[in-house]
Amino acid sequence: MRFRLRAAAAGLALCLAVLWPGFAATTDDQFKSDIEGFLNKLSTTTHGVLSWEGSDSFEMRREGDAAVATITNARLTLHEAKPAELVFDRIEIRRMPAPGMPSTAKFDIVFPAQSTLTLADGTKTSLSLKDAKASLALEEGSNRFSETLASFAGARLEHASTGDWVSFGPLSMSSKLAGAADGGWSNPIDFELKQIEFFLSEVPVGGAIERIAYTALSSGPDVAALNRLRARMDELREQGEQATTARADALLELLPTLPALFSLVKGETILEGLAVRAANGEPLVGLAKASLGGALTGLSGDTAAWRITFRQNGLTLASSILDPAKVPQTIVIDLGLENVATGPLRTILEAIAKARKEADGPDSQQAMQRMIGAAAMLNPVFRIYEAGLKTKDVGIAATGDAKGSPLSPKGYSAEADIIVRGFDALPALLGNSPYAQYLPLLKVLGTAGADSDVKFHLASAPPKWITINGNDVSGWLIGSTSEPGKPRQLRPAEPPLQGDDVRAVQRSLNGAKIAAPQSGTYDGATAAAVAQFQKQNGLNVDGVVTEATRDKLGVKPLAPEAAPPRTPDVIKPPRR
Repeated sequence: MRFRLRAAAAGLALCLAVLWPGFAATTDDQFKSDIEGFLNKLSTTTHGVLSWEGSDSFEMRREGDAAVATITNARLTLHEAKPAELVFDRIEIRRMPAPGMPSTAKFDIVFPAQSTLTLADGTKTSLSLKDAKASLALEEGSNRFSETLASFAGARLEHASTGDWVSFGPLSMSSKLAGAADGGWSNPIDFELKQIEFFLSEVPVGGAIERIAYTALSSGPDVAALNRLRARMDELREQGEQATTARADALLELLPTLPALFSLVKGETILEGLAVRAANGEPLVGLAKASLGGALTGLSGDTAAWRITFRQNGLTLASSILDPAKVPQTIVIDLGLENVATGPLRTILEAIAKARKEADGPDSQQAMQRMIGAAAMLNPVFRIYEAGLKTKDVGIAATGDAKGSPLSPKGYSAEADIIVRGFDALPALLGNSPYAQYLPLLKVLGTAGADSDVKFHLASAPPKWITINGNDVSGWLIGSTSEPGKPRQLRPAEPPLQGDDVRAVQRSLNGAKIAAPQSGTYDGATAAAVAQFQKQNGLNVDGVVTEATRDKLGVKPLAPEAAPPRTPDVIKPPRR
């Protein structure tokens, strides 16, 4: 079904692509001949992927000030791993002057009501469109679209031999590039598709999606500069075949000019009302809403910011897929970079282009040094605006920020606040995940909040690279090896540390009236007991048995094991 969906989508896109060359035409005859010329060269321009096989008719007529082209039963061959024939029953293009816009032509397109994809073995996939149409405004001087509208009332993709099908409700799409009075520009895009339903026999599953939407907006301060970039891109496209390196070099030359063109780039994709069911009607997957959005601001100014947000809520999964207690009913990830200096960013882009051009020369090394120096000047602020997860029994919420870079400790700092609801349910949620057994240690480090909440404040700044609620836990990241003649540090590890030194610590904990297992394994319960002892005795609380903790516990160093006697080397006489 994946191939059939892709091929059908390609067919719809081709309807528009086939018509593109005719949009520049200024006369009816040229309008028709440009389309025919393009179709006849289709195999060459698509590198053999598509070829034009003809049509039953290709007619031109006049209706007032409009030129109308009609192609009936257009036939194309799609040359993929599974060759297929695409047939569009009728395509109509209407070209006319745009009212009030002398240098702009308007094109109204009626898409085929019925299209058929036929594989070499004779199996057919049909695509039905209801009231599918598009309206486009073309600037004749630049041969570029300034406005696009497209819609259909409904559609259905069906594969009769397998019973697979997908149906769509109403679709609407719009895009418009407009100049502003101050010389700037903006380009809003809106897309919405409703009432999607499907059935796939290979699984088999069926389902529905209430709505898919996409909104975007980009804008900048200089429409003339934008048009120069678009003109250069048109030139590269018109050059046709050229070496990959030559095309890459040409694009890299444009790279440093891009930031100044954009003051805002943002967009969001939304999916609502997903329901997937087995063939017997059993609910498998449900999702109330999911969204993914992002924004890039300030590139044309002195400082830029980038933000990306993912949200989903109302996820349900059948118990055969995942234990209901482990289903993430809600997820939020909202991250961003602020205060990104655009001057160094432009320097980096210029250096990238230069390094590519002088790949093996001394200028390449200088460009690399410039990139490293500029990167050190970016000095962004990383923020966690919101991060969270909610299951049936557990909720996690976090915020935080980081300034500077740990690679340049001067001025570096980071902080985060995490609240965990239902902490005691975390072991069941995490199962046998690495380090999950050390959750009891985390609970000792946390502070109690409302109800069952446990709160953590994380901080990082030299020389304490990571603290939790004021306690330095950098020891977690240091290996357990020790200096000669000194006992090793016992710390959380995977797999857990074992030995007589662990048993000695466990015995001392019991002697201090703190319950600890006597297993000789430095597991989560033992680490939590050590942390509890540290808290009671005013030590740094990290669950690591340092020298200070060992002394306070009164643990005596174990006598080192005697080395086995060394066997003297036997010197053999040389052979004669």
